[in-house]
Amino acid sequence: MCKEVRCAIYTRKSNEDGLEQKFNSLDSQRVACEKYIKNKEGWAILAKKYDDGGYSGSNLNRPAIKELLKDIAAGEIDCVVVYTLDRLSRETKDSIEVTSFFRRHRISFVAVTQIFDNNTPMGKFVQTVLSGAAQLEREMIVERVKNKIATSKEQGLWMGGTLPLGYDVKDKELIINEKEAKTVKHIFERYMELKSMAALARELNSQGYRTKARFDIFKKATVRRIITNPIYVGKIRHYEKQYEGKHEAIIEEEKWKKAQELIRNQPYRKAKYEEALLKGIIKCKSCNANMTLTYAKKENKRYRYYVCNNHLRGKGCESGNRNVIAGEVEKEVMKRAEHLYKNWQEKAEEWEELSFGKQKEVVKNLISGVMVRDDGIVVSSESGEMFIPMNLKKKGNKCTVVEPEGKTNNALLKAVVRAHLWKRQLEEGKYESVKELSAKINIGTRRIQQILRLNYLAPKIKEDIVNGRQPSNLRLVDLREIPMLWSEQMEKFYKLAS
Repeated sequence: MCKEVRCAIYTRKSNEDGLEQKFNSLDSQRVACEKYIKNKEGWAILAKKYDDGGYSGSNLNRPAIKELLKDIAAGEIDCVVVYTLDRLSRETKDSIEVTSFFRRHRISFVAVTQIFDNNTPMGKFVQTVLSGAAQLEREMIVERVKNKIATSKEQGLWMGGTLPLGYDVKDKELIINEKEAKTVKHIFERYMELKSMAALARELNSQGYRTKARFDIFKKATVRRIITNPIYVGKIRHYEKQYEGKHEAIIEEEKWKKAQELIRNQPYRKAKYEEALLKGIIKCKSCNANMTLTYAKKENKRYRYYVCNNHLRGKGCESGNRNVIAGEVEKEVMKRAEHLYKNWQEKAEEWEELSFGKQKEVVKNLISGVMVRDDGIVVSSESGEMFIPMNLKKKGNKCTVVEPEGKTNNALLKAVVRAHLWKRQLEEGKYESVKELSAKINIGTRRIQQILRLNYLAPKIKEDIVNGRQPSNLRLVDLREIPMLWSEQMEKFYKLAS
């Protein structure tokens, strides 16, 4: 007697329109899936519903899809049935990731209006094509929205975003807030007199003025955004173009032009020293604020520091390293970039042959973030995160790199290396199957398949295992069941969310 095939039906609708109806889109999808299953001998419909009503298919952050994956991992499902593939996901990457998860757990997958078997090469190809079509449709929707915004702005309509100081919004239209409008007029008048945005910001703060957010102080950048915003002269900006707006202006045309001319005559001063290597990517872990490059001069010597922006503004920051020596941190980041560069597909020259300027460009291409902690820095890249322990307390204007804590788990390390090696050998055709590999190395196929699953570990987890920085209580046996999503792996194995 054949084993009963337990079928889970997954349904999704992008918005909540119509979900209150007695028979809605989710019900329609379910009926079609049930009809398909009933025509299959030995297939049974599970009573549990997996419905995501009001959730976009652009990501996997949906409660029902997460519950579905959880039940699959628990061995409660044999087949997943959907109405169309785009109900599962509209992103090719996410769709392939989920269906790959199905294959790893030996789960059949059916889209009833696009029937194919995802266990065959043709089925996999059709799945990829249909996923790409779903993603194309989503991107076309995004393009249509962009065009609508552009057309609306050409008609002078405000299309939302950060509400500017001096205006409120009513029925999607800007109306003047008289109290705030007085502040805007005061800012333009004082700028014409002071001719300095920084001086004006300090004056506004000392006199108790606050931004639209009420509790935020004025900064030089805030003042500049106000003075250069054409909305105050009755216009709507769309990228480099300006259109006559439907709203009332706060600043007269003549005063506006004088302010813009004054700005053009007082351009930004060029940086006196070299640009910060980590500009825009270095942050303070304690308060998640960006860090800015600053300088100090002692005895005719110039020292460079990265300083927490909250510390500069006088706001709370509990970090013990609110400012760190720039050179030492940059040196460690440069070492990490060099390591990544050796495996970079786009490299044209060896690292040693690159000029310092080109090496800095490589850093910006390969390093996405640097987080400063009390005990070191976390360097982020496409391959994951790497923690570099450092003693960031200044001693003679130097930071000290310390040896990483932790201990290499040889069993874990050996398994991760084996997983990578076996996967490459199978992909290159050295062994035609896991069975052939098993016979060659005298290890059971089930054991090999368990090890191969380690290739699905998040890059950070694999890197930590290689460097001996994994949690001390993490054992190979804990990795028998690996969640599909990297964030869930971190939560399970590290007992933290990120």
